[in-house]
Amino acid sequence: MSRLAAFLYLATLALLPWGAIVPFPWLHANAQWSDAVFALAALAWGAGLVAARRRPRLRLVHAGLGLYLGWAAVSLLAADPRPASGPAKLLGLAMLVALMVVTSEMARRPGMPSAIARTVSVTSLLTAVAALVGVALSATGRITPLVGTCGDLLPGPLSRAQAGFPHPNLLASYCVFASGVVAWPSAGLSRRLRGVVQAALTVTVLLTFSRAILAFALAAAIRGAGTAKRQTLVKALAATLVVAMVALTVVHVTFSPARPWAPQIRPGPSPRMEATATSLETLGLHPLLGTGPGSTPGRRGGQPFDAHLTPLNVAATLGLPAVLGLLLVPVALWRARRRPTDRALWGMLAGLALDGLAQDVEDFRHLWVAFGLADAAAEDPVASGGPRVPGQDSRPPAGIGPREEGSPSP
Repeated sequence: MSRLAAFLYLATLALLPWGAIVPFPWLHANAQWSDAVFALAALAWGAGLVAARRRPRLRLVHAGLGLYLGWAAVSLLAADPRPASGPAKLLGLAMLVALMVVTSEMARRPGMPSAIARTVSVTSLLTAVAALVGVALSATGRITPLVGTCGDLLPGPLSRAQAGFPHPNLLASYCVFASGVVAWPSAGLSRRLRGVVQAALTVTVLLTFSRAILAFALAAAIRGAGTAKRQTLVKALAATLVVAMVALTVVHVTFSPARPWAPQIRPGPSPRMEATATSLETLGLHPLLGTGPGSTPGRRGGQPFDAHLTPLNVAATLGLPAVLGLLLVPVALWRARRRPTDRALWGMLAGLALDGLAQDVEDFRHLWVAFGLADAAAEDPVASGGPRVPGQDSRPPAGIGPREEGSPSP
């Protein structure tokens, strides 16, 4: 059962970037086949726990998960009117939470960090090929599902790489995640493989023409900050990029495909600023319970629009307690991290946090995988609020009891 769970989990990771190419036609508009495979992986994982008589060890990070998911359920029950997609959305949130928990346990198993990184490397290389092919075909006038347009509501003339994702911005965010996994020291990938995949991801993220390029650059800078001087420079870079990301929301910036290096500022509020302002109005009307999972808190030009600002989107749809639960997850993981800090994992999370200032990243599956990897790298469950077991070493796996001697490794 342990081997089956590991195989299905790795298959889930391999399928993450291909949801738009092979759509899942049931359950929810945003569901994909990786969700169905992960459901089987979670069942196999749970059956393994039962067979081995192991149980999860609850910690501070799980309190954050419980508050986030539990308050989402309360928000759905209280929503009036209740969004038609609300129950499916709540199920999706539960799946994301489970994805983090299972990732955390899987990444602690012998050999699994390498298997996870190799799986992400292979599927990322294929994604990069798809992105290049899509952009090359669009240059000849042939538009395929491998590219998307510039603009969320009002499509522009630029064809941007999206590969197997439904939107270029989602592909760019995935590149931030994949780059961190490939650079993860625990994975033990060869220098040559890391170099090839990182080069492919760099080209891919640039072809998205997305704000997440800034997040990709921040993650790479943090990974390379091995000295005190570089760390000081990275802090200044992070502050600058936060200002830049906010400015791109406030100011209506556009550019010509022929001259992407010469942006132009249009009069009037940007679409994202309008979405932010209207989402704030929604939050003011529903601060405690939000408008319910599956709802859209903002408007743009009379059309429903997400906030495109992760904390605000969660607060406006699920309520302020839910966003507090979500924020508690990275805070608990940071408290429990090993020292010295793993710059690959936390650079990745910092990049995704920066991306969260311009996107609703709480729904991105790779974010929850990233949380799970960070949890697997936790130093001590006591540091994150968990009880110390008498006679147990202070550096055991942080999310689940120890594996029994002789149990099979994947």
